[in-house]
Amino acid sequence: MTLLAVASTSIERVRGDLVVIPLFSDERPLRAAAGRVDWRLCGHLSRLFADGTLSGEAGEAVLIPGGGGLRAPRVMGLGVGTRRALADSAAWTAWAKDALGRSQRLGARRIALALPECREAVAERLQELAAVLSEETASELWICLEGADQISGNAWLDRTARRGRFPQLEIQPLPEGRIPPGSSLRSRAGAPDARSSHASADRFTR
Repeated sequence: MTLLAVASTSIERVRGDLVVIPLFSDERPLRAAAGRVDWRLCGHLSRLFADGTLSGEAGEAVLIPGGGGLRAPRVMGLGVGTRRALADSAAWTAWAKDALGRSQRLGARRIALALPECREAVAERLQELAAVLSEETASELWICLEGADQISGNAWLDRTARRGRFPQLEIQPLPEGRIPPGSSLRSRAGAPDARSSHASADRFTR
């Protein structure tokens, strides 16, 4: 049975075989999970964007070694296209399928997946993710939620687990009280400013 669980910490602190982060074509500097991972990697992703190796378009992927405090040995950045594209359910499902399919082909059994902020659509997106996961063979998928999605996403997981809506999945929300209301996991990431990776990366690469 496949485990679908919400991580109790930020993605760079999750132990696993592979970290998967979304990359947007219209978001510079890198932000949220991508910005924090980039900071841990001393600006590696930012340099790939700067030299034209990466664009963040949908279907584009890059696999790089972990390090710099990351607790997974590999990082996969997966293009989304524009941030607005994720408002479309079909585009979201395609991205999730691509993320899980590539992870499976890499032999990853414990995957940490950073979910882009969905705000009011988080429940629908998590339901679509659970449906996709039901068709894949990953052993453990730890989802890392951003900002306000932490609370609403965890609530959806809790309701879904109680109702047994996906019997082929073992759904594990965080215990009550593990996500303080209004908090953000960004503050525990260790980066001075999780919204931008450039300034921190420069300190390590000069």
